[in-house]
Amino acid sequence: QAIPEPNLLVRAALRRPQITSASSVRGRKVGVMPLYDEKLICPLAIRFTQEHIRPIFQDGIELERTIRQIKCKPGSGDYDVILDAPFDSVEVIRWHKRDESGLEEEAKHWFTFDNRRLYALQRAAVALWPKRVGVEVQALYAATDGSHRKDNSQTVGRSVHIGHSLKMLTDTWDWREVVASKGSSSEADAAHELVISDENRSSVDKLCDAPAPPSMLDLFFQNGCVDVKVENRMPSVDAPSDGSTTFPSPIPSPRSSASSDDAMSSLSAGLCGTWRGDQGDTCQVKACEGGWVCVRKDKGGRSKTINLWYDEKADFVWWGSAWDIYTKAAEARDQSGTVNWYNYKGTWDPKFKWSYVDTLDKAPGASASSGRALQSAKRAPRGRGGAQAPKSATRA
Repeated sequence: QAIPEPNLLVRAALRRPQITSASSVRGRKVGVMPLYDEKLICPLAIRFTQEHIRPIFQDGIELERTIRQIKCKPGSGDYDVILDAPFDSVEVIRWHKRDESGLEEEAKHWFTFDNRRLYALQRAAVALWPKRVGVEVQALYAATDGSHRKDNSQTVGRSVHIGHSLKMLTDTWDWREVVASKGSSSEADAAHELVISDENRSSVDKLCDAPAPPSMLDLFFQNGCVDVKVENRMPSVDAPSDGSTTFPSPIPSPRSSASSDDAMSSLSAGLCGTWRGDQGDTCQVKACEGGWVCVRKDKGGRSKTINLWYDEKADFVWWGSAWDIYTKAAEARDQSGTVNWYNYKGTWDPKFKWSYVDTLDKAPGASASSGRALQSAKRAPRGRGGAQAPKSATRA
């Protein structure tokens, strides 16, 4: 039997660490309270905290494009399917908010500050209606200071406006209105009951536990297959018109339209050469066995050599051996003249940016040789899972 790559075993072992209120724990610690637990909940049972959201994420990716990338995997417990989104789990918190309109009785609800991600998840859930849909979330035990002041929804989170500003709104989303137009059935009644049940779960402990990640022993006996094989994508439908609530068909992966060799050659051609950083530094990138070597000179003339690695699964290029800074391989393949480097634990604002200054290294000969030299570079970094966005760099 094939043995999984060691870095994949490490990745599984590091997945979902137990986060507590103590930064480090030595020996037995009494009274350490976890900050959150990973739970399952229907996204339709979660409410918005903002009156309006922009139609793009902080990284410039359109919401519609991200919605098309959401997959679904087999359900668990009361859920028929579980959503598998291309971003990190949303954080949810339960609190009380008064309904100024008087349409609802005063009660506690599940809220999130990750409003754009919630909108994408609700769009996916409604597209699958009347299936009972769940999603993994990070259920917080307590709100952070000032959280309530960030909640400016005028509808207790039932709906949200979409637009670049409050003066340029293009749509309003309320999943209740959408599913009402789909008619009633026994399956729809069951889906409604699940939403109500999840919304009425009064504490984190009452929510269903998220499926546990596979153990290292499980991975060993899975012939090296770590990731869940998801065959069930969202239903393919025609492109929606303005205001439509149908769920678009998924877009193909960049790697599905070109051979692996061509993709690697294109990536290497986009990386190799001389770049100028926005911090006054210059970087010379050359292909090597297993990746690339970057010689960085700061504005003081000091040099440092950094190895760059390609993560084929995530389609990222990682900076150095700490695996905390990366760029999207698609940016390099585009050869637009700029490449953004992001902090895995930062925000979707680039940590630093490169601008291309040397056109000589873009010669076709260099591109071809670089592609051949990089066939062994297709390996995933240690301790990173999949192609999700960084947690703190999440699409909110």
